[in-house]
Amino acid sequence: MTAYTRRRLLAVGGAITAGAMAGCSGAQNAAESGSTPGAADGSVLGSISLKNLDDTARTVDVVVQWGDEIEYWETHELDAIGDSDGSSLTLEEGWPTEPGEFQLTVRLSDDDTRASVSSSDLAERDCLDLVVLVSREGGLSILTNVSGGECATAPAGGNSSDT
Repeated sequence: MTAYTRRRLLAVGGAITAGAMAGCSGAQNAAESGSTPGAADGSVLGSISLKNLDDTARTVDVVVQWGDEIEYWETHELDAIGDSDGSSLTLEEGWPTEPGEFQLTVRLSDDDTRASVSSSDLAERDCLDLVVLVSREGGLSILTNVSGGECATAPAGGNSSDT
């Protein structure tokens, strides 16, 4: 029987939590849903959650492009999992709040690993909450958490840290 370290248990628990929060994953889900991607009105981008499951602190560049305009471009530091509550961050503002076509691109600054998703690749929903997951191996995934209702309004004060 293999003994699990506290760090390993936290990583597994974090992965399970992120998977549960993410609900469905990106383009595969759009193809299975039967919805027509890229409809005229588009979706509202509600929030972007950043989660680091790696044992190494990571610097993540986040770019949200709305049409031809870059609406959000920020760099965020994520602590290593288990080091503190700083391994997760939820971004809830900095881009348009009306439905539209958008693209999210993320990059790990230390090794130039990139991932991106376009709203036209996803099933049309009223609201899209995206989860950017840094895996234990340093890979990037973008998952979607869709809701049928309106996006929650951002609390006063902007971005907030979550665990």
